[in-house]
Amino acid sequence: MIQDIAPKHLDNTWKPRLPEPDDTVFDYDGRNLFLKPDQTFFHVRDLSEDTVYQYLFSIGEEGFFAADLTKQKVISLDTRICRTYQPRYLGFACILGWQLVSWMRANQYCGRCGTKMEPSRTERALVCPSCGQIVYPRLNPAVIVGILNEKNQLLITRYAHGTYSKDALVAGYCEFGETVEETVLREVKEETGLDVYDLQYYKSQPWPFSSSLLCGFWCKADSHQPIKVQEEELRYAEWRNRTDVFDALDDSSLTAEMIGLFRNGKKEY
Repeated sequence: MIQDIAPKHLDNTWKPRLPEPDDTVFDYDGRNLFLKPDQTFFHVRDLSEDTVYQYLFSIGEEGFFAADLTKQKVISLDTRICRTYQPRYLGFACILGWQLVSWMRANQYCGRCGTKMEPSRTERALVCPSCGQIVYPRLNPAVIVGILNEKNQLLITRYAHGTYSKDALVAGYCEFGETVEETVLREVKEETGLDVYDLQYYKSQPWPFSSSLLCGFWCKADSHQPIKVQEEELRYAEWRNRTDVFDALDDSSLTAEMIGLFRNGKKEY
């Protein structure tokens, strides 16, 4: 998955440092990122001495910073390229940077009193110097659900909206006041009309593209139940045999990994 960058390791502890010549610099325009014309990232050594940097995080000994790159010769590409960018750790770093920069840009002013926010000196947060309001990076909990039936089939869906047009699993965000297990039951029922049981937690994944923390679950459903697709959310939902499940060709996501486990015979009912 996109966060699997071993032997490198993300250091997200809050310990700001000064930029070094070989450190990497990010900038974004909406959901697009800025790269050099050769599709490589900018480094501190490429920029003028008066550049203002915002420390983001480190991976190993390499620091990552945000800075204004609009005066540089750049190309602008969709952040979705981070899913397949090589080396993988740079793709992961870039979309993490987008998540943090987007959060900072969306919280430039205090939502309580309107004063301009300032970076905290002690933690990764924005602080209002007037009323003391603290805003932390946004993190949206969500579930990804692999549903199997007694015929050893997997429920495959396709989203009705958005940019993702490949096969998917039931997914949805946690609502206030519910556990992630309750989210699984509710989302499956809402989107497909199915009642599921025997929930088993699989694993989690940070998904910076939507500022989410994804929690993967396996569960079971009886195939005799009618599928009632929530058309506002899904184009379709259908049971598939292993031979009818397509290769995702992209191992960046938890969804692709779970579908791949079923497709390759590593997950049974």
